[in-house]
Amino acid sequence: MPDGYSGSILFVNLTDLSFRTEPTESYREWIGGRSLGLYLLSRQPELYQDNPAQQPVVISMGPLVAGPMLMGVRTAVSARNLLSRGISYSNVGGDFGVRARMAGFDAVVITGCSNTPVCLVLEDGQARFIPAGDLWGMGINSLRTALLNRFDPEHTSFIGIGPAGERGAKIACLMVDRAHAAGWGGSGALFGFKNLKAVVATGKTPVAFFAPKTLIEKSRQIAWRLHSSEAAAGLTRGGTHKMAAAGGITGVVPTAVRNIQDEYLPPEEHAHLSEETFRQWETGRMGCTGCEIRCLHYYEMETKNYGHLSTEGMHANSVRGLGDNLGVHTPEDLLALHHLCNDSGMDVDGVASALAFALECADHGLLDRDQPGGVRLEWGNGPGLAALTRQIVTGVGLGEVLGDGPAEAARRIGKGSEKYALTVKGVGINEQGIRSHRAWALGVMTSTRGGGHLGGSPQAENRRISPEVGEQLFGVPSAGIPSAYEGKGKLAAWTEGIKAVVDSLGLCYFIYGWYDVSLGNPDEMAEWLYLATGIQMTGKELHWQGLRTHTLERWLSYRLAGYSRKDDRVPSRFYEVGNSGGAYAGARLDEKEVEHMLDEYYTTLGWEAETGLPGPEAMKFYGLDGLEIG
Repeated sequence: MPDGYSGSILFVNLTDLSFRTEPTESYREWIGGRSLGLYLLSRQPELYQDNPAQQPVVISMGPLVAGPMLMGVRTAVSARNLLSRGISYSNVGGDFGVRARMAGFDAVVITGCSNTPVCLVLEDGQARFIPAGDLWGMGINSLRTALLNRFDPEHTSFIGIGPAGERGAKIACLMVDRAHAAGWGGSGALFGFKNLKAVVATGKTPVAFFAPKTLIEKSRQIAWRLHSSEAAAGLTRGGTHKMAAAGGITGVVPTAVRNIQDEYLPPEEHAHLSEETFRQWETGRMGCTGCEIRCLHYYEMETKNYGHLSTEGMHANSVRGLGDNLGVHTPEDLLALHHLCNDSGMDVDGVASALAFALECADHGLLDRDQPGGVRLEWGNGPGLAALTRQIVTGVGLGEVLGDGPAEAARRIGKGSEKYALTVKGVGINEQGIRSHRAWALGVMTSTRGGGHLGGSPQAENRRISPEVGEQLFGVPSAGIPSAYEGKGKLAAWTEGIKAVVDSLGLCYFIYGWYDVSLGNPDEMAEWLYLATGIQMTGKELHWQGLRTHTLERWLSYRLAGYSRKDDRVPSRFYEVGNSGGAYAGARLDEKEVEHMLDEYYTTLGWEAETGLPGPEAMKFYGLDGLEIG
């Protein structure tokens, strides 16, 4: 068994309920996590089939997971994107990655479809199936309780689906433990089509590392820097709820207003959703194994319309997408919608974009205000939106249409409704700052998985880093100036690489390289990789590995769905309508400047600017020209 790795990659065929393993040693070129998962996914012939029940899902962990490095817990999920038909990747916290690695596995490749509901169990270097008929239909909280009653609760974690995934809703996601979502692309629906309720890991065996004592010392040094970081202190104080929602920690952070028709809301209008307001219901803070931040809130609330609510999570995406973007400004309605998404196993971003689309369609007479099942389509109507969310879970009424996301819903509704389906590459967007923050917007546009900022969108603009820091780190003095276009293509391209590296090592992006750019530079991460595995490379070489992963994702999205430069776009309203007020009043995108940013982005990556694709020279540069795909 090589240092830093559990030693095995598990290949699962659900059709005949069979297993086989291959040594991780054969795949160390791909490091682990997201990079390894993408490569393994690309080699599965079933990826190129149209039948989602047969399409593969790869779950993979990086070499720093289950070790002493702080927040080395993350799990990567790679699959075909049911919304865009291109590629999908997710990166999720919780304890599953730790337990899977300690059970003896670095990755799990799942193909085929079971005839009956099952769970896959990983323990002591072995895999087995257990019937899951009694678990089918359970929400995530009930599923967690049932599994912890069946297995050793101290050493058990799972990644699984709720009722939305069971019925095949394309905005369904995978959930780890109780509140960690592997969103984007419908991976929850893929599990549902496969009759796979969950993968359960019960690992107890420590992973062996190349230089464990030095790695422990490095972790202590990072802890000191973490405790002295203002960005980390902000996350510790209030999570992303405090940092980036309801005006954010500065009070001027943009938000999403009524299907992102605007990105400014007067502070008094979203004050009821602030982290300070919600503290009266906070009963604790939650975090992943070894987390020094504990960014998840645990809220308990007695409500008039929903009874007792007890739920974990509440990141900025929930506050923005299920609050301001739906006109919801009542705490109990927001908490109820958040809880519904978590427990039913649905991606908050997907639900938020679908509901907002429906509300704007009703404004323009394309959908009736009053829908079957007591649903009334009005901004801010929390109980009505909760009822519609339940319809998405069960697949009835308008919920059956919205469950496949706003792009598909618009196709079915027609009548010009496409104008109100805010998507990138067919994936609904739940965003803020697109009009005002140029590199952030560029990262959303170019996302290989569509519609999200966790790729090339940097925090440098939000953090307002100085020109000197921007020049030193990225060669972009304007990196911290939101309104500047110059150099933002270069900045977004660099960020793609570092995000892929963090995801491949299994670290938490909140701290390493994003909210605080001083924590986890490429040279440091290359050293940590060496201490964990004995694999030697420079920071520049490690960053190249991240860009290589991003390039393969781009190439696969083109091969699977034809995506190229023409698809690196956000909807026209971000060019046509400026913000109504606030610190970024009047801000909107300039089409000519965006085209220049795209040119710079592609050329920085070594891709063809005309097509936005990696050409033969780029494929050779990234070592992908001889790669066997499928």
